[in-house]
Amino acid sequence: MRSLLLISKSVLIEGVRRKEIYAIVLFSLILIAGVMSVDFFEIRGLTKFYREMALAIMSIATAITVIVLSCRQLPREFEKKTIYPLMAKPISRMIFLSGKLLGVLLSAAFCFLLFMIVYVAGTLYLGGTIPWMHFAEYIYLQMLMMTVLSTLGFFLSLVMNLDAAVTLGVIFYFTSSVFTTGITFIYEFMGLGGKTVLVVLNYILPQLTLFDLSGKILHSVQWPPLGWTTMAALTLYALLFSGVYYLFAILAFRRREL
Repeated sequence: MRSLLLISKSVLIEGVRRKEIYAIVLFSLILIAGVMSVDFFEIRGLTKFYREMALAIMSIATAITVIVLSCRQLPREFEKKTIYPLMAKPISRMIFLSGKLLGVLLSAAFCFLLFMIVYVAGTLYLGGTIPWMHFAEYIYLQMLMMTVLSTLGFFLSLVMNLDAAVTLGVIFYFTSSVFTTGITFIYEFMGLGGKTVLVVLNYILPQLTLFDLSGKILHSVQWPPLGWTTMAALTLYALLFSGVYYLFAILAFRRREL
């Protein structure tokens, strides 16, 4: 446990020191300033739209940060050969990978916390309200999504080079919602074989849109918070895919010669 925490701490420190995180936060501040200018010119009907865009961009920025950070952990260790003295100590590969994963998730939480502080401050300054129950559920589900992306990033980085892993991870993230929507539209027009393929893909690929509650935050009056059974189902859904990707990563890591 001590080794796991030390490894995760080093990853967190590295993540906190990366200038990219603060550059993205600065961009979010500019976006919030845009929301304030809309309110200043009394175009109040667009304020909710810009708030929704702010949440979306914050989520996208954190997801990309997580994908890049998780994909570069092990390749960087192999490239700099810093993994050899670490693995020479009595540390199992599972503990090593788990520590890296925990560090990436802590970095994601730090990045997302900065974004949420900016969003809450901007919303309150504009005179808006925060539906705290919806907001808490949104943050929790976003962190579940980051867990799925982190484990996927580790797996991809062990079966392909760094550039390909990052590219594929980003493509998967951006096409996930399109794929989910596309299945809904084309399912009825497919033959039996095509429908079977779509159903299989629907179950083996995680639907990341399930973890996005930004719309419910903006329309909390019409939409009550999710019940505990729904939250539990989404948690199990995320843990299932995270567990599968983590298992694949462990198997690929064990086959890697040191």
